Amino acid sequence: MLLMFSKFLKASLLLLFIYIAAGCGSGDDQLKNVYNNYRFDTAVIKKLPLYDSLARTISANLPLFHKYIDTTEAYKAFRYMPAAYEAGVYRQLPPELDSGISPIYTALGEHFIFGFDVFKDSTIKIYIRMYPVEKTMVDIAENLGYYPAGKKMKQREFPVKDTVLNTHWQYWVRLDQQGLF
Repeated sequence: MLLMFSKFLKASLLLLFIYIAAGCGSGDDQLKNVYNNYRFDTAVIKKLPLYDSLARTISANLPLFHKYIDTTEAYKAFRYMPAAYEAGVYRQLPPELDSGISPIYTALGEHFIFGFDVFKDSTIKIYIRMYPVEKTMVDIAENLGYYPAGKKMKQREFPVKDTVLNTHWQYWVRLDQQGLF
């Protein structure tokens, strides 16, 4: 009886391993397929003048943003996300920064921005949206990077896809396979 149970257990574990391995492979194929077929949202690109206004407003107030950066944290950025619940993320802008940014944020709308980071080197990361791709196990996070000096743009590699919009703007997406657990 014990020998039969042992064989059953080994066979079950082998089948489980094969199932997981096969599932991982198809997830990689899904990820590559979504990556290869992804098209950047032209509606985001058309809103670039609003994103420019946001970047100019942030840039004009860099010393104020920099004073709110916690230099003891590894990320070293001012992070603003009204819907976030993470520690170290501002859910409300400090009063001296709010008046110029809130109207632009509202004009963009929640479908085109859910937060931004301001870094010590004056670059800005704008979080556009995150969403799952229908009928797949893939999530997409869309972002814009603003580089005031027009430098430091890096070409990203799979599973991140990017396009340069102009001297200062790079539109990029990160694709992630949804976890098993």
